[in-house]
Amino acid sequence: MADIPSLSPFIADKRLQRGGAVELVTPLAANRPLHAIVEHVHSGYLILSYVESDTNTSLLGTIVRLRWETDEAITWLSLQVVQEQAVWPVKLARLVPTSIEQEAKGERPLLQPDFVINVPYKIMGARPIEESGEGVLLRFSPTHLIVGTDGFVSVGDFLHLSFFLPHYKQELVAMTKVVEKTFRDGSAVLKLVITDLEERYRYVLQRYYEKLAQSGRNA
Repeated sequence: MADIPSLSPFIADKRLQRGGAVELVTPLAANRPLHAIVEHVHSGYLILSYVESDTNTSLLGTIVRLRWETDEAITWLSLQVVQEQAVWPVKLARLVPTSIEQEAKGERPLLQPDFVINVPYKIMGARPIEESGEGVLLRFSPTHLIVGTDGFVSVGDFLHLSFFLPHYKQELVAMTKVVEKTFRDGSAVLKLVITDLEERYRYVLQRYYEKLAQSGRNA
């Protein structure tokens, strides 16, 4: 018999106390997290409320995901909406955990994209004539990017960048910092750590990374 996931390890966290704000990634709007308020938490279920206008379609029966981050690990909680009630102007939902995935913090293997991804960027604080450039995404993980560029960029620079993932029809926007710089065939190869990324973008990047990892293409 499979173990039943429990929310007990998270109950003491202030984010799950009554009135706490959480963001849910839903299958109905993967690119736009649903903002919800914690009404009650138990080891076996979670009661949330959210503004009815934020979701025009019922979530009943769907699996939603909640990202939980601590100093030691990143946790993804998958929960199924088993009850939903409209109490205008909000909806109340009862969710039960279906799976809990944890990954220790630290750098994961860098994978090569399965198509060419151009990465326009802006160097924060640079002079206007030097601030803009474009590179190509060579490898990536959910926390780091390897970008090749002919532009002049230094270690320590902060880059505001964007790139498009055709599989998901989604442009990701992120703030990054250059932590390493090498040269290959006359071009700079930058190692960037992602310093700021909205949850909706983080979820899409994570999905793409998992897709590549499962395909074995980078083995």
